[in-house]
Amino acid sequence: MRNLTVWLLISFICVSLSTATAQELKIASDAKSTHPLKIGQPAPEVSFQDIAGKPVSLASLHAKLPIVLVFFRGGWCPFCTKHTQELIKAYPRIKEFGAELYGVSPDNPESSNANVDKNSIPFPILSDADVTAISAFGLAFEVDSDTLQRYTGFGIDLEKASGKTHHALPIPAVYIIDRSGKLVFAHSNPDYRQRLDTKTIIAELEKLK
Repeated sequence: MRNLTVWLLISFICVSLSTATAQELKIASDAKSTHPLKIGQPAPEVSFQDIAGKPVSLASLHAKLPIVLVFFRGGWCPFCTKHTQELIKAYPRIKEFGAELYGVSPDNPESSNANVDKNSIPFPILSDADVTAISAFGLAFEVDSDTLQRYTGFGIDLEKASGKTHHALPIPAVYIIDRSGKLVFAHSNPDYRQRLDTKTIIAELEKLK
């Protein structure tokens, strides 16, 4: 009887932790159901991994200088790659305004490193394979089974890219965070085909000067 009681207690704790984790992640059922953070809100206290797998806290990044944080779906996404090329062109101007640019995706460090090498990306790419940061920004949604099957037909393997089985992606988003940790600019779009013009990023950085 005692063993049964202990087993039930352990099971309850495991279920409670699992439920808490699911609730904490805030993964929406679809892209249009996400609730992105807005201008004026504080940046969440989250961490990423760099391409070497080392932890990097968001606070340590914006404490040094204003940052532009660009959330994208992954190195496998052609729309993300196209936007990345535009960001690469804009990167020198972003640096001129005293800011740093960071890309964030659910790709694991290995996949992120491959993306950097393949596309000669000069700015840091950060990994959020567990989608904890993506979720904290209100950007995470679960890819439905039909879309997963379609991706598989295109040779896209989300589990291989992230090393996880959550099948979650971010809606594309761009945030500018000042040194105090406040979101001074926010843009997102559930339509992954639509990306923010880099001219807007430059214009917003100019306002901070």
